[in-house]
Amino acid sequence: MVNGIIMIRAFPTIGVLIALIISNLALAQSPSIKNLTIKGKTLSTFNRVALFEGGGSKRPFKVKSVSSTGKYSIIVSIPSDMRQKKDYLYTDMRFWNDKNGNRIKDSGEPISECHFIIYVPSIDRLYLQVYKGDRFDIDSSVFVYNYRK
Repeated sequence: MVNGIIMIRAFPTIGVLIALIISNLALAQSPSIKNLTIKGKTLSTFNRVALFEGGGSKRPFKVKSVSSTGKYSIIVSIPSDMRQKKDYLYTDMRFWNDKNGNRIKDSGEPISECHFIIYVPSIDRLYLQVYKGDRFDIDSSVFVYNYRK
């Protein structure tokens, strides 16, 4: 340990570099936001907000109701509600009109485009990316998103 201290004193840049690497590894292993609440308003034609495994999925793994005035709220657990792709984790949130109430996306039911909630562990960064649309950085455990298409 003494040698390590002497080395850090003799080569302060190396010591700082080692400290940065260790702190980045710690951040990457533990997301700063573990439970993200996404809430806001959507079109009143939608009655569900849900998390899907992917764009072609018919059966969501988490579903919440949208009020008659379009208000919604859903919690995304990070990383357990996400799946890995390359160096990031993501889930697919969509709004839809579950006409028959069976909680399955049936043919002919109106549905929004994908809203990807993406977490990049290496930099502890979280954002919402609308398919072929806007990107929104998420900096707190409550994110307000109003959908108007």
